Amino acid sequence: MADPALRSYRQVTHDYQDRLETLIGTGDFSPFFLWHLILFIGLSLSALLIPQRRGTRFLRPLVLCLTIGLACDVILHRRSLLGGNGYMPGLLAAWWSIWCGTLLVFNDPERGFERIERRLPGAESNKAAGQNGNAVMKSTSKELTGEELLVWQSYPRGLSHRLNWALGLLFNMRGPEWNWRLPTMDALPPSVQTQLGPSPSVRKPWPATPTTSSVDGRSRLRAAFMSCLKAYLVLDVVKVLAMRDPYFFSGTVSPPPPAPFPISAILPDIPWAIRLYRLFLAGTGIFAAMSYVTSFNPIIFLGLSLKFPHAARCLTAAPLDAPWLYPATFGSFLPSLLDHGLAGCWGQWWHQLFRFGFTSCLKWLLSQLLPTRLTTNRTVRRTATTMIGFGLSGLVHACGSYTQITETRPIRDTCCFFLLQAVGIIVQDILSSAFSSIFFPSSHRPPPRWLCGTANLLFVFAWLALSGPLIVDDFARSGLFLTEPLPVSLLRGVGLGTGTDGEGWWCWHGAWMKVWDGGSFWERGIRIM
Repeated sequence: MADPALRSYRQVTHDYQDRLETLIGTGDFSPFFLWHLILFIGLSLSALLIPQRRGTRFLRPLVLCLTIGLACDVILHRRSLLGGNGYMPGLLAAWWSIWCGTLLVFNDPERGFERIERRLPGAESNKAAGQNGNAVMKSTSKELTGEELLVWQSYPRGLSHRLNWALGLLFNMRGPEWNWRLPTMDALPPSVQTQLGPSPSVRKPWPATPTTSSVDGRSRLRAAFMSCLKAYLVLDVVKVLAMRDPYFFSGTVSPPPPAPFPISAILPDIPWAIRLYRLFLAGTGIFAAMSYVTSFNPIIFLGLSLKFPHAARCLTAAPLDAPWLYPATFGSFLPSLLDHGLAGCWGQWWHQLFRFGFTSCLKWLLSQLLPTRLTTNRTVRRTATTMIGFGLSGLVHACGSYTQITETRPIRDTCCFFLLQAVGIIVQDILSSAFSSIFFPSSHRPPPRWLCGTANLLFVFAWLALSGPLIVDDFARSGLFLTEPLPVSLLRGVGLGTGTDGEGWWCWHGAWMKVWDGGSFWERGIRIM
């Protein structure tokens, strides 16, 4: 028979559902509809499809204002449990506002963005691509591929081509096939660079060291399947352990509840040891969840393009079967931390899904807020860039915390955590410079590499251990860990779960969407539960 304390996590889930229905029934909040997502996408897409002319130059800023207004409505008045106990609606609304600004105001895709596309040599489409898209093709390209060429394609003239190009831009956050591709990615294969030639508007240089290993599409697909499987198994273990610990689902984080069995039998009854265990479990779960979700990108698009190559070519001109189109979500863990400390942890190892949006936004803000003499100062610019970048990240995640139906601390905990990461990077830079100038003043005798690496690693773990409880406590307080990320649980299926009634192989229960009629036009549609 299950321990009554362990039954509570399913009861807490039902309580949250009842609370949401009560809040909507009393009019405190309104449902979150599917048409909100469609409207977010439709507004941005329509603005990208209409070329900027004298009569339409205010269209994109207007669309950005409408998007921000819609995002504010979602954050302030709409609630849903699907997606992290209500976390995703707020996060998506805030992020889409930044992404919309990145594509419509902070940059000019019509003049500055180019995508890698393939063309058949000698076809009329190549000529059109060269006229319309600034495509660069060398005479040696045909010899390299035999059948297809890779070219730079800028803003297309044809509407159907432009629609495909704009959709690819809208849903591509890291830009592996765009001229603004993130600098943390491996360089494009030499054969691809030879075909493409230089793009007239490349914003960031590719890494100086090219990719050392040539991985074909099927090898990349197998790696994605293995990554998905490993993340799946880790998530299953994390979920079972978390649901045995009232800290992760009861909403009580202060004072923290005692550790459950079997952790109580393994760890000593020392508060900081239990705290570190919970931080590790939460961090592992977040990392595994990100790896699990992002692995579906190569599994779906690369897998289908390899299975149905003709259909992939009819669908888009982007080379969906190219393995370099699917870089790893996370960088190298130890090299990033050992060589660059906390800055390497967040800037090279952790996922960079929001990076281009944040950097575009902060560059625009710096150009508007700082005078020219300060923007040219390296120290001032680096400090401002770090603080604003993490401030934007804190804002996005705080909006996710705010839209959860429980009592959370979006500013005090979530946003503060991200701002502290910026402070940590600045503090580490100051300490590193001071240490080097005091103990290794000669430029001919720099600090030993092992000493720098050890100091960087210790600082990263110490800083995250001190600041991590802010965001993990807020996640636990909000019920985020009650999310069921997996449809099937192997551990719970064989009886290794918590023993709660109704627990078994299948984990997804209840409807995700349903038709809703709230009376007015804006309160009708398919409701996201």
